[in-house]
Amino acid sequence: MLKNFKLAKIDYLGLSIVLLCAVLLAIWAMKHTIALRNILLSLGCLLSIIYIYQKKRISPFSIAWRNLMPLLFIGILFVWVFIHYFLFSQDEVLQLKELKSIWFRGLEASLLGWVCGLVIIQKPSRINLLAYGIIAGFAALYFQYLPKVWVTHRLFHPDYLNYIFYGKINGVLIGTLLIAGVGGRMIDLLSGRVGSGLRVVFNIAISVLIIAVPLYAYVFIFDAKNGIGLAVILGLAWGLWGANRFLGLQSHRDTWRSKLISIATILALLALIAGFGKLQLKQSPSWVYLIEDIQESIQIDKYPQWKSPSTLGYPSLPSGRVITPNVFERVSWATAGLRLIPKNPWGNGILQYPLERSLMQLYPNLPPNSLPGSTHSGWIELLLSFGFPALICLWGALLSVAYGAIRGSEPSKGVVISLVIAIFCLYTVGELSNHHAVEILLFTIALLAALNLRLKPPISEN
Repeated sequence: MLKNFKLAKIDYLGLSIVLLCAVLLAIWAMKHTIALRNILLSLGCLLSIIYIYQKKRISPFSIAWRNLMPLLFIGILFVWVFIHYFLFSQDEVLQLKELKSIWFRGLEASLLGWVCGLVIIQKPSRINLLAYGIIAGFAALYFQYLPKVWVTHRLFHPDYLNYIFYGKINGVLIGTLLIAGVGGRMIDLLSGRVGSGLRVVFNIAISVLIIAVPLYAYVFIFDAKNGIGLAVILGLAWGLWGANRFLGLQSHRDTWRSKLISIATILALLALIAGFGKLQLKQSPSWVYLIEDIQESIQIDKYPQWKSPSTLGYPSLPSGRVITPNVFERVSWATAGLRLIPKNPWGNGILQYPLERSLMQLYPNLPPNSLPGSTHSGWIELLLSFGFPALICLWGALLSVAYGAIRGSEPSKGVVISLVIAIFCLYTVGELSNHHAVEILLFTIALLAALNLRLKPPISEN
């Protein structure tokens, strides 16, 4: 009786941790939330430590060492960041400041994400609370957006400065996590790992509507082509899953009814993404020239305007058309960043504007603040900041999470694989190497690592 009471208290503590993480996800990518993030992360870590202690004391469990590989990679990353400060630092004052702020919050986020995952694997339905948190963040965004529609009678209202998500990428970051998580959950429902019957059909319908929320924002609020592109990649991944379910070697195990529901759901998802993609194409016709723009933007020796487009302007192509500005910036700056990596393979140790810091060493005579600050690629910027060891640790953690999910049969398998795909792609095309983006990355990897676990009671000795 007493043990049941203690287990109930632990369960409520776990629920509190998941709810706290939901609130954190709601505000994590919003501007002017640093103080609240610090409070929530510190409180979450305290609750997480209490939870682990109480859980091990009252209901002991064990975890196979091979399932801790993602956490091992994350741990090595923090050790490398610490070593870098002592051996390779190029700006000790600023690097120490980031150690005490960004990296400390990243450590807190890792612990909190892992414990949140431990709570969820014992009650998988609680993962929905994290989605509700992100939806609450989008509700705040729409609260800002809808009055503009009411006044102007126009749907298209991009504003990169005044919405609660600053710029494009912060909304795309949190929106893509929502799309991947909800879509992955839908795959789990269709696979029969979670629920059955009419309840599954209802949950799938709700999931499709939820996915439409960030897609609409990508087109009419953020005007974010990369958001639509990321959704297309996820849609194709789900389409491959549907094709395998219909035609794969184990397809004979499924009934025709379940196959048809799966195919209809995937087709509805693809149609939804394609519909918003078509709307985005109308708003930004430059999609038509994307391949040509990329091919030309890579040639940074041919077009020196990449060093300062605001003062040098954007190049005209042989066809006479001016290159699409945002494509030129993203591709040319990423190309420049890749060229700089061999010159400093250990990185400069600073997450804030690592491209600008590296370029200042290469072009010391250019005026201050004239050089680009970001490559618009999180992975490239992490290479510029902390070199190949950091990238190996992060990719190693993600790949070990993906391997564990593919080999396993946990209730959240679809969620884990979808989010791993989303993170790889998201941090390839997004300037996500600084502040909250690093915290969210570490939180998500630790969360996914825990979702792969299956807790076992310890073997008692006779």
